[in-house]
Amino acid sequence: MEQPLITILPDHVANQIAAGEVVQRPESVVKELVENALDAGAQRISVMIREGGKALIHVLDDGCGMSRADLELALVRHATSKIRTLDDLRRLQSLGFRGEALAAIASVADVEILTRRSTDDYGWRLVSQPLKSRQIEPTECPSGTQVIVRNLFFNVPARRKFLRTDATELRYISETMLRYGLSYPDRCWTFHDGSGVVFQLEQQSLLERIAALFGGEFTSQLIPVDSHNEQVRIEGYLGLPSVARTTKASQYLFLNHRPIINRALSHAIYQGYEHMLEKSEHPFYVLFLWIDPEMVDVNVHPQKHEVKFEDERMMYHAVLEAVLQSMRAHDLIPQLRIRQAEVTAPLVTVQSQGSNEPLIVNRITGEVIGTSPTPQPNKTLPSAPRMHTERARWQPSGQPLSQLLEPMPPAIQQTLPTPSMQSRLWQIHDKYILVQTDDGIMIVDQHIAHERILYERALDAFERATGSRTQRLMFPVEMPLDARLRAIYHELEPELQQLGYECRLLSDRDAVEIRAVPVEIRLGTEADSLREILEQFAEYQTIRPASVRDNLAASFACRAAIKAGERLVLAQMQQLVEELLRCRTPEVCPHGRPVLIHFPLRELDRRFGRTS
Repeated sequence: MEQPLITILPDHVANQIAAGEVVQRPESVVKELVENALDAGAQRISVMIREGGKALIHVLDDGCGMSRADLELALVRHATSKIRTLDDLRRLQSLGFRGEALAAIASVADVEILTRRSTDDYGWRLVSQPLKSRQIEPTECPSGTQVIVRNLFFNVPARRKFLRTDATELRYISETMLRYGLSYPDRCWTFHDGSGVVFQLEQQSLLERIAALFGGEFTSQLIPVDSHNEQVRIEGYLGLPSVARTTKASQYLFLNHRPIINRALSHAIYQGYEHMLEKSEHPFYVLFLWIDPEMVDVNVHPQKHEVKFEDERMMYHAVLEAVLQSMRAHDLIPQLRIRQAEVTAPLVTVQSQGSNEPLIVNRITGEVIGTSPTPQPNKTLPSAPRMHTERARWQPSGQPLSQLLEPMPPAIQQTLPTPSMQSRLWQIHDKYILVQTDDGIMIVDQHIAHERILYERALDAFERATGSRTQRLMFPVEMPLDARLRAIYHELEPELQQLGYECRLLSDRDAVEIRAVPVEIRLGTEADSLREILEQFAEYQTIRPASVRDNLAASFACRAAIKAGERLVLAQMQQLVEELLRCRTPEVCPHGRPVLIHFPLRELDRRFGRTS
């Protein structure tokens, strides 16, 4: 009989294929094990890692534990205690349910599990190594479960070599731990990175948990959200516009305790901040959505971050209304109220031909109401009523257009001291610099131009390894560090020093003391600049396929560059254009956006229909 070409894959091969989706990096292992602990009803969860999770991941909980029979099935693919039937899948209330995680982890690492139920006299220990028989034996251990994962991807070198540095992997894990710490403020958490405790949290309210993770002074910049309808309840906290960030790093959305990513709901939140934030600013928020599990599908992707709602439109409007309701309650959205006035005919006085007496005329209907005597001093004629509002309105000035336009200062007429270009320049809308060239006009975006200059300057500092120009602070400034930012700081500390930051970690206060900053950083913004550089670096690492130094240079340039809306004097404009033209790549910013646009004179002539 002919042998079929189609065969059934061995279990260890199928598990490694599943591991490609479920276990992408050490953070994936921590996420799956923490979710199992939460599903087991744990009130205390401890996580310890070494070498960014590559060498060791140890998760300990005080949950329900397992019997020997359950332990024998724990590492079998598609074995799960979360669901039994298809109906269970439609109304999931657990974080895990696929039964793939432990089997996938065991196929690419050495796994040890110690577990005991509170009613048992002793527990059980399981030892598993890929392609070797598993051993189970009785052991002494506290009630609950411990899962110890060693040597992740040791048997998949292709996967291991694509992992990032220990500091980067630690950052990913820190972000996940912070997210679950926020999602479950009623649980106790301990997170140890191998060199010390990153955070230790006791049971507390959500606001207290935010204060513990982001700093107590931060909570004064939050407003509560509490809204509900028949389908969904929404609660949590929104950050005021004053604490908006330059990245989307500090945005946390939870559905029935599950951290989720949903573009539509994020857009609804941003809509609530419309006209309060610049396009480059992103709000801080921690929002919880509580909904009937049957109205949402969480079985969309193995990572379980994406979800689909039965009624997407309803969810969008519910979130938008919750945000707007909270902002109205705290007077962040001004309401336009018109005070009613007595309506009278809009009368005007005109001079009629053949009559010496002015006529009073309704300017809408043209009807002559009567004649008006010559106006006496301190006596006014009837006039149209004004509609009074609480919001100031623009009023025409009556000046000719030539007087409304800001004339070009005489000093602008001088040319740039650049041999290759004799030009005049001026600033419009405090955003763009117009440069007259020999054959047309060049428009320069002042923020992006400065960003390109600082980006190349930072790269040069890294290459020379001599450090940048630094300004020392008379009084050191402290900046709080949450677990995620601390991990990023550890990763970037040498490069930050080369940029011009002189800092010292304050381990007893989870903060960093800033003693000096690059000269490009404005005084008074030292802490904000460092925090935003760290946050933006984390975002760039996910969207820019570049080196650590390149991404850090881009983050620093974006934060330190002059902003749109800043008025520049002639000398500043000259220096900016000159330094831009000395850059290696003056045409685009580090993100690929155009820095300048050139309009040749012949193009202007063509558009105006000129032939000479």
